[in-house]
Amino acid sequence: MMIQSLRLIPYYIYYMNRIFLSFCVGLVLTVCSCHKEGNVFSLKGQINGLEDTTILLYGLFSVPDSIIEVPVEDGKFSCTLPMDTITPMYMLLSKENMEFPIFADKGVNMVVEGDTAQLHKLRITGGKAQEEYNAFKDSISHLDNYVDVRQQADSFIVKHPQSIVSIYLIQKYFVQVPYPNKDLIEVMIKQLSGNLHDNHYISRLQNQLNNLPKQDKRLEMVALPDTTGNVVKTNDYNDHFVVLSLWASWHPESIVMQDSLQSTVKKFTKRPVKFVNLSLDNNREAWLSAIREHGWDGIHLCNFKGWNNELVKKAGAQDIPAIYLINTSDKVIATDMWGKPLENLLDKQLTSWEEQQKKRQEAERKRKNRK
Repeated sequence: MMIQSLRLIPYYIYYMNRIFLSFCVGLVLTVCSCHKEGNVFSLKGQINGLEDTTILLYGLFSVPDSIIEVPVEDGKFSCTLPMDTITPMYMLLSKENMEFPIFADKGVNMVVEGDTAQLHKLRITGGKAQEEYNAFKDSISHLDNYVDVRQQADSFIVKHPQSIVSIYLIQKYFVQVPYPNKDLIEVMIKQLSGNLHDNHYISRLQNQLNNLPKQDKRLEMVALPDTTGNVVKTNDYNDHFVVLSLWASWHPESIVMQDSLQSTVKKFTKRPVKFVNLSLDNNREAWLSAIREHGWDGIHLCNFKGWNNELVKKAGAQDIPAIYLINTSDKVIATDMWGKPLENLLDKQLTSWEEQQKKRQEAERKRKNRK
């Protein structure tokens, strides 16, 4: 019943569908009665406004049967788990549909504090790896451009070759993106130290990279409703490039991406390109509220199917935020590109296409004159 109920949580389903390491937290539960003293991890928290429900813990790279339910009462929760080695996990607030990475380790007493009104400020403390991750989060909190966020992740990885957090950042910012740059990821992996290789994280990361499905890099738009409920049809994109961005109101980093796109949108208002913002929201009011709050320009689409959206599936999206630059022939020219790199490439592609159109029109005019 627990696994069946999770099918109602689209963000969680997504992560269960992108398994890439298979250490089993479920196995941890079966040995609760025989762990050595001191080889335990404790999690204790209070989140104001959190309803009496359950928090779910599962391996960061885990399998569907390794889920731990932690009961919540008056916003408070706690649990203790046997732990022999550092174990990356996710903590999912199921009702809020938000998950947070935690790095559990033996002897660590982790504390969670926050308020449901400001979950983006939720503080999780305890243990060296968690503090390293918190430092990374603090370093990107002021950034309003997703390109800068990725660069900061790259910088962290270089400076922390022995940290399990680096594995998480490689997976999140460089593997779980459309058309990952395998050469870049291989370089990042080589920079990491031997203790991570000894724990088999690296080999499994490489296996996931090698097993990623091949993409034909073509993406045809589909008819979807906009904020007014009117359906934007596929022929509405004819003779236009498309910058397709995937985001959700419950995903803070995709909000940053949407903000950073706005300067690009304004620079291309008179060019044949449409900026399409496709939300993975399931809640209409949350979707509309985020758009109103930020005042984003562009075409906003959502059918409230989350990861089951047809266009999301066709895109082969592995994570959000994600961006696809698509030309007039439905070919994906670039992905995972923001800011100046996107603007430069878009300008170059549009200029080339516009020149070709002028040549075609001139050729057509001359052909008609000959008649």
